[in-house]
Amino acid sequence: MRSLLISFAGTLLLLGTADAAPGTGGDAAACAALGQTLADRQEFSLEAAPALTRIEGLPAFCKVRGTAAGRVGFEMRLPLQTDWNGRFLLAGCGGFCGQLLPDKPGYSNSINASLRRGYAAMAHDSGHQADSTANTDWARRGDQQAVDLWAHQVLPELVALGDILTAAYYQRPPARRYFSGCSNGGRLGLVAAQRYPDLFDGIAAGGPILDLSGNAGVQGAWMIQQAWTAAGEPRITPEQTERLALQVRSACDALDGVRDNVIASPELCRPDLSVLSCTAGQQPGCLDDEQLQRVAALYRGAQDGEHQLFPGLPPGSEHLWPFWITGREGQPAWGGLAAQGFLDIYRQVPAGEHVNPAAIDVAAEAAAMSTSPVAVLANATDPDLSGLRAAGGKLLLWHGWADPLILPQRTVSYFEDAARENGGAEALGKHARLFMVPGHGHCWEAPGLAPDLFDPVQVLEAWVESATAPSQIIARDQLDPEAATATALLCPYPQRAVHDGRGPTTSAASYRCAEPM
Repeated sequence: MRSLLISFAGTLLLLGTADAAPGTGGDAAACAALGQTLADRQEFSLEAAPALTRIEGLPAFCKVRGTAAGRVGFEMRLPLQTDWNGRFLLAGCGGFCGQLLPDKPGYSNSINASLRRGYAAMAHDSGHQADSTANTDWARRGDQQAVDLWAHQVLPELVALGDILTAAYYQRPPARRYFSGCSNGGRLGLVAAQRYPDLFDGIAAGGPILDLSGNAGVQGAWMIQQAWTAAGEPRITPEQTERLALQVRSACDALDGVRDNVIASPELCRPDLSVLSCTAGQQPGCLDDEQLQRVAALYRGAQDGEHQLFPGLPPGSEHLWPFWITGREGQPAWGGLAAQGFLDIYRQVPAGEHVNPAAIDVAAEAAAMSTSPVAVLANATDPDLSGLRAAGGKLLLWHGWADPLILPQRTVSYFEDAARENGGAEALGKHARLFMVPGHGHCWEAPGLAPDLFDPVQVLEAWVESATAPSQIIARDQLDPEAATATALLCPYPQRAVHDGRGPTTSAASYRCAEPM
């Protein structure tokens, strides 16, 4: 399939800026020659030659920036020929994409951490350009190619391009291909595992919005109706969510056997919210009866009275509600904007207009949302991973237990479905593993309540190339892996970190991975 992909049709627009480092003349010449080399292989429009580039904090690299498949904005960074480790990384993109962010920091839909380790790495905008990652006007103009690329086709297109560029610059294609993404990037990772299982040797997928229609549509409409009035005013203030967070943490912190200000077992948390009622005393941050009902509905998740339509917000995520769910300082919550974006696509309202979420009967619309054209294209809920197993690929999934945007319990239920579909947990574990991260919100967009930082590509690389599945991950609370810092032990689901009863709770060495009691 890879050899066929190399012949993909498209226009390649190459951009670059020259800033060669001393002693890299050979690489500079090879980089500049890329344009002519590629001219002999496929049609492209050259605006400026690819050029050796330096950015503070990064090794020198050959920068190739342009447009693939006629419309996918991309930037590929190729380390010096002597620095290349023989691997290619394709990053995902967040939200509804639309922006090219090659210098995005950290490990979420990012490329520079892997570039530093010798990877040839590519960032992209998934085939459209928008001023916001929650903007879906581009998907409502009758442009089916834009939707197809965003939903899934960008993957084979850019892997083919990665093969072409690495072969041209290094005179050989990559020996290993990896994908790493979070949120929508995590969805793309699962799309790759389910539909394109031979594209990558390893796939890292974090906080995946795998059930787009369920999470952004069903739960999104439910969430907007509970958190906002029909006039667009927030029902719950940041002061109230702060008090709610303290109450829930006090009630549920110790459910995992350790008091550390982290709710590591949110599925067991059943806090008594009546103590927050204003009828119990007019304290700052109290909630009236209607607000308490709305909060309970957010925890409960979308329902039709008899059936659970989608999981609810996890206890322990309250500190993140003002940003993702309830809004702050007069600004709408990002989760509300993203849900609105999906609902607009689902109803195919004209660009610039919007569906009124308050007018949606969530229960009545749930089935239709799951079979809408955009859901059929973009949902990544197929539990059959036989193609991944046959290809020998590895899938590293992770999700924050404190993620109020992409609901963690949906990822858990998908993984459990996949275990049943693929011969049981032990058989699936040879090719796919899920790590749930206590205190971690959504894709490191905010600091975790516990150490939650790790390089998923590095973990995945060790699995693919040593044939030993990860039995644990050590997370830290600073990007610098050499910094002396607190650590946490992350375990493959369904195992949990169990404290030894003696050591400091801020050290991974004080814990072991064990099955839940």
